[in-house]
Amino acid sequence: MENINDSLILTKKFRSPVEFSLYIEERVLKERIGYIDVILDYCKNHDIDVDNVGKLITKSLKEKIQLEAEEFNLMKPRGRLPI
Repeated sequence: MENINDSLILTKKFRSPVEFSLYIEERVLKERIGYIDVILDYCKNHDIDVDNVGKLITKSLKEKIQLEAEEFNLMKPRGRLPI
């Protein structure tokens, strides 16, 4: 039952993953905090399970979250080419 409610809340405010990702991007820029913190804060404030937000994260936002996680040693870094 909890998953259904979470999905309804998410789709009521955001009609697409692009809208959700833009919302997250705006908050990151405006509040100058990390992507992970913004998403966790959103979930906490709206009483949503973090696992249910994954379907609303676009590929570009996912990459930014991954870079942030690597930067803070939350996950093993991927190989990068020197540019």
